[in-house]
Amino acid sequence: MKRKKGRNAPARADIEDPHIVLFQGEEVGMKPGAVELQSFGSELKSKLFGRSLQDVKQDFLKVSEQINDILHDAFSKVPEGLTFDTIEIALGFSAEGKLAFIAKAGMKASVTVRFKKA
Repeated sequence: MKRKKGRNAPARADIEDPHIVLFQGEEVGMKPGAVELQSFGSELKSKLFGRSLQDVKQDFLKVSEQINDILHDAFSKVPEGLTFDTIEIALGFSAEGKLAFIAKAGMKASVTVRFKKA
């Protein structure tokens, strides 16, 4: 599918570009700032899309800060006779490639973060 060139046209990306993080998923409509890969001739092309490395890093930073806020005092009161040892948080990438907490039953995690008490 060719797109018209213009101010709002998505940038083309090379799959070897180290500044683009590739995701594979269901075909989604292009959103402003999205990257559409043009180098595949197979049906895989319609399932690959990219986001800038900087945007993916920002997602991880945002989620990391939220986890820190959530867990900061969350387990300061442990029931007598028990110890707090490990927390596991499941994260996933949305259809648009954005990192998020999993809220849908049956959705598989693509990123698991484990914290163990020091």
